[in-house]
Amino acid sequence: MRWWPRRRKTTGPGPVIDQDGVPVLAKAAEQFPDLSSLGSYLASNGIRVVDPGVPLANYADTAAAARVWETQPSVRKVVDYIARQLCTIPWHVYERVSDTDRQRVTDHPLAQLLGEPGPRRSPSRVWHATLVDWLIYDRWCMQVLPNADTASGFELRRKPARRFHVLADDDDQAAALYLISSRGPAVTVPLPAPYLFDHGYATVGANGTSPMETLRQILAEQAEAVEWRRQVWKNGARVPAVIERPADAPGWSATAKARFIEAFNAFIGRAGQAGGTPILEDGMKLVTVKAFSPGETQDIEGRRLTDAEVASAYHIAPELVGAREGTFSNIDAFRQMLYTHNLGPYVTQWQDVLNAMLVPLLAPRSNLYVEANMEAKLRGSFTEQAALLQTAVGAPYMLRSEARAVQNLPHVEGTDELVTPLNVVVGGLASPRDTAPENLPKGGGRPA
Repeated sequence: MRWWPRRRKTTGPGPVIDQDGVPVLAKAAEQFPDLSSLGSYLASNGIRVVDPGVPLANYADTAAAARVWETQPSVRKVVDYIARQLCTIPWHVYERVSDTDRQRVTDHPLAQLLGEPGPRRSPSRVWHATLVDWLIYDRWCMQVLPNADTASGFELRRKPARRFHVLADDDDQAAALYLISSRGPAVTVPLPAPYLFDHGYATVGANGTSPMETLRQILAEQAEAVEWRRQVWKNGARVPAVIERPADAPGWSATAKARFIEAFNAFIGRAGQAGGTPILEDGMKLVTVKAFSPGETQDIEGRRLTDAEVASAYHIAPELVGAREGTFSNIDAFRQMLYTHNLGPYVTQWQDVLNAMLVPLLAPRSNLYVEANMEAKLRGSFTEQAALLQTAVGAPYMLRSEARAVQNLPHVEGTDELVTPLNVVVGGLASPRDTAPENLPKGGGRPA
C-alpha cells in the first residue's frame, strides 16, 4: 500500500524513506495523528486495504462515544429521555384480512416475541439498551436466536454497538456484519442473516455517524467548564482577593514568609480552619480583585445551552428536558407533538426494521405486520377520556360495576347493567352532557 508517491526503500535493513529522505512512518505520524484521519484519507482516495475487515474510519465514532453516557450529563439526560419514551411503547401484531379489515393477533410467536424479547430481563429494559445504542452510535443490532424457555420459542439478543460494525459494498449498501467477541476471533456474517439491525447515514460505508462526532466541540467545551469549576472549588478560591504587604514593612525572612503561608493555608481549601478569619501581620490588607466567578461566567446558562444544543441535535423540544423554561400550555403542546413530529420518525424507522426483517423470519409469506400502539402514549387523563368517549358514543359507556372496579370497590349485585338517562334516546340528544331543549316531548324523540 503506497501512502505517498515516489517513495523509495533502502537496499539494506532500515526504515522506509521517501523522496525527501524522511522516514515514511515519521511522516505518517505527522500527517495522520489518529486512525480516523488515516482511514478517511484512504477511503477518500479510493485506496483499498489489504485486509478489507473494518475501515479504520469506522473506529472513530466508537472511540468518541465510548464514555459519553457516563461523563456527559446533557447527553445522558436527552438520550435517556428519548429511550424511556420509546421503550415503553407497546407493539401490536395485526393480520391484514382485506383492505378494510384488520384483526389483531396475540397468540402468534411474532407477537409473543415482541412482548417478551429476552428471558431474565423486562421487555422495556431490553429495548432501552438497544435504543441507547441507536441514539449514541447511530446503529443497533439484535440477533434472533431460538430459545425453548420463552413462549415464542425465540429471543432477541442485543449486540452492543461497540462489538459490531456494518460492512458495506462499493455502493455503501450493507453487505455483512462484523461481530467482535471477547472469547474468540471476530466473525464476519454475510447478509441476509437472522439479525435485526439499522444504521444511519455515513459519508463512507454503512456504519452510521455517531451524533457524538457532531457534538464533540460542544461537549468538550462543557467538559472544560466543569473542570474549571472543580479546580476553583478544589483550590479554595472562595473570594477573589490578594494580600498586600506594605513596602516599608520590616524585612521578611524566608522562614517567616513560609510560616505565614503555612498558617494562611489553614484558612482556605479543606483545611482545619477553613472559613475562619486569618490574622494578618505587618499592616497587611486583604484586597479584592476583579476576577472571573461562576456567576459572571454564566455557568447555569452555559449548562442550559448545552442541554438545548443536545436536545436540538436529537430533534426534541428543549422545554421537555428542562433546558428552557416553559409554561403549562406550551409544555402540553410539546407533549402532544412529542409522539408525532419528534419521536414519530424514530418509531417509523424502528417499525420498518421489524416489518422488513423480523416478520419474514417468524411469519414468512403471511399477511402479518407490526405496528406501534402510539395511542397508548397519546391518551389524556381519565376525565379527558371520559368526556371524549361519552361525547363520541352519545350515551354512558361504562357499567356501574366497571366504575366500582376502577375505584377498587367490591362488586355489588345489580350493577352489571348499563344505566341510560331518560333524556338520552337514539335520535334525540347528541350527548348526555347536552341540555334538553324546552320543546322536547316528555316521551323522548326529536323536538316538535
